[in-house]
Amino acid sequence: MTIELVKAIKDAESEAEAAIKEAQQEGRRIYKDSEGRAEEILDKAASEAEKKGRELIDQAIEEAKAEAEPLKKERREEIARLKEKAEKQLPDALAVLTDRVVKTDADY
Repeated sequence: MTIELVKAIKDAESEAEAAIKEAQQEGRRIYKDSEGRAEEILDKAASEAEKKGRELIDQAIEEAKAEAEPLKKERREEIARLKEKAEKQLPDALAVLTDRVVKTDADY
């Protein structure tokens, strides 16, 4: 009976050691899986943040273009008015220059 008892104890110890090893292996596997999942989650979050950042930049560009369009139109109209005004004043300016050149040549 003592031998059987010792054998039963040894068997129980072996089973316990095997269970501990199995639990350690399972713990390592779970840890590796969780690392992999964490990496996937981080990659996905980074990708989504990058996508959202691009969307925000694109939206800001579109808003800036929309705000700039009326200003560009005003400047084009102002440029056209100034050109028209300059063209109307060109004959007078040419006459003044011609008069000055003729007057300067006459003085010599």
